[in-house]
Amino acid sequence: MYSASVIPAEREFSDPNYYLNKQLVWGTLGILSFLIFSQIPYQFLVRWSFLFSVFSLLLLISVFIPGLGKSVGTSYGRSFNRWIQIGGVQIQPSEFSKISILLFSSYFFYNFDFKKVKWDRKKIVSVLLIFATLVLIVIEPAFGTTIELLLVLFFFVLLAGFPMKRLLILGASILPLLVVLVTQVGYRKKRLEIWLDPYKFRFDEGHQLVTSFRAFFDGGSFGRPVGSGYAHRYLAYSHTDFVMASFVEDFGFFGFLLFLSVVIFLFVRIYFLLQRTKDKLGFFLGSGILFLFGFQTILNLFVVTGIVPVTGISLPFLSYGGSSLITIFILFGILANITSKENLVL
Repeated sequence: MYSASVIPAEREFSDPNYYLNKQLVWGTLGILSFLIFSQIPYQFLVRWSFLFSVFSLLLLISVFIPGLGKSVGTSYGRSFNRWIQIGGVQIQPSEFSKISILLFSSYFFYNFDFKKVKWDRKKIVSVLLIFATLVLIVIEPAFGTTIELLLVLFFFVLLAGFPMKRLLILGASILPLLVVLVTQVGYRKKRLEIWLDPYKFRFDEGHQLVTSFRAFFDGGSFGRPVGSGYAHRYLAYSHTDFVMASFVEDFGFFGFLLFLSVVIFLFVRIYFLLQRTKDKLGFFLGSGILFLFGFQTILNLFVVTGIVPVTGISLPFLSYGGSSLITIFILFGILANITSKENLVL
């Protein structure tokens, strides 16, 4: 992240260490959050998940309040309302909503019996709360986060025992809505066109993806001298969503394989620990966190390599950004609590 951020930081703030210093602060807060949440029983967090979700909903609403929310305009006339500005600190509520959705949804689905569905007021309010959260994230807009959370919900539905055939039919019924959201919204339609032929737009909106391709090519087997590549100078968001392109340019294909090996080892280790959890709730919540971590990592890698259209999704632990970094540390703190010795079958 530091290698990728030096030139943008020097260009924008006349301080090559600007992003590094801020990320060190966020990283310190993230580690402290990890240590705190690893000691809090996950049952307690789940028990209060409704209040956390309501608070998360209020934060999502606040991004649209003038003076509190920060709106960022784009070259094609669209405004993004994703941040809250408090003093000199920016917070992205949609990132923290991942925590509340995971906690609340795991509690909602872990004892949900689809064969004996009884829709009382509590269940209806719960569904409306989840739906309202997703709608607000769509309006921001944060399409990548919306897809991420929708898939987490589908994952919980599957774990809860909903028939696979019906789940596929339900998923297929939502596809037309997703197609409309992609093809009928200006900036998403443009992103789709760029994805289909990035070299056609290589001198404007397609420059980001084309530069990412070049970074992977220039990295070769073992990479270039750290921080000296083309992408470090000209790749937009090289230290945030596209940090992996800069990483590969520095460390090459074998560095990329090493990174993947670490991620896969972490994923497999967590998976086998979750198989030994004593109660169903811990398994549900831990599996949801693992699914979100895996999907977010894969989606980011797919974006920077052009397998899917560009969407704003950070790479866990590597991308610059305080909200995303603290969120992933909190989630892994909860995972550490779920997989602690006292919660596992020895």
